[in-house]
Amino acid sequence: DIHDSELFDNLKRAIELYASLGIKVQITELDVSMFAFNDDRRDIVAPTREMLDIQARVYKKLFEIFRSYKDVITSVTFWGISDKHTWKDNFPVKNRKDWPLLFDEEQKPKPAFFSMINF
Repeated sequence: DIHDSELFDNLKRAIELYASLGIKVQITELDVSMFAFNDDRRDIVAPTREMLDIQARVYKKLFEIFRSYKDVITSVTFWGISDKHTWKDNFPVKNRKDWPLLFDEEQKPKPAFFSMINF
């Protein structure tokens, strides 16, 4: 489950491992799916308020971690700009829309955007 704290702990351990080797870290191709990997639902046509809130909390937690390692992390790059065009629309479930980025399909900031910048 994407919201599992064990995943955040694993991320911290990975950053610490690279840092212990003297390697700078770049976070690349970042996005946060609205679905767990094994969730194959196709019946959702727009993200619910709950989905948006959960996604915002995940982005918030990720950026709390990234900021805590700011001496090691040199950049964070997203896998796209908005939900209008995203590779997640057909992966891992074909013919399912996903909304993994910080801006919606109309290029407007989502709650995840504000959770990332308001710290």
